[in-house]
Amino acid sequence: MQQPIQIEDEIQFLDAKRVKIERNQSEELTVELPDGSTHAPVEPVRAFPLTHLTQYISLLDADQNEIGMIEDIKQLKKADRKVLEEELRKCYFMPKITKVHSLEGRFGVTHWEVDTSRGAAYFDLRSRFDIVSLEGGRVLIKDVDGNRYEIPNYHRLDANSVALLETQI
Repeated sequence: MQQPIQIEDEIQFLDAKRVKIERNQSEELTVELPDGSTHAPVEPVRAFPLTHLTQYISLLDADQNEIGMIEDIKQLKKADRKVLEEELRKCYFMPKITKVHSLEGRFGVTHWEVDTSRGAAYFDLRSRFDIVSLEGGRVLIKDVDGNRYEIPNYHRLDANSVALLETQI
């Protein structure tokens, strides 16, 4: 009978207290491991980007190979945690939609005009599959250019925005 695979055999968890995370002179994310090896540039990737924002952060090297995984960034030293959180905010930047002004469909593409936490935005969606509804009225939207938008709880938008959004979800 085959032995079950242990997750520890597949993933190298890093000791967060002994990892150093900073930026180099080129502003690239750099990670120094307990064995003294340094990796740059490094890309942090959330294993569970919708549910575990501070847990299971994979660190990838320039060739997209996993260096290791940080089980919880709260275990990092304060300065290291601040640098990593800043980088994650950049990687997972999502303006929040605060109002939907109009939705117009043409040739299978829906044009959206909205207000966001970063100002007015205009974007197109190819299909309704680019809209993901989650618990609590949370909605995630990905436009044709790969930009992402979030509505933390669409029930809290004005009545016109809710009515327009409900035609799409």
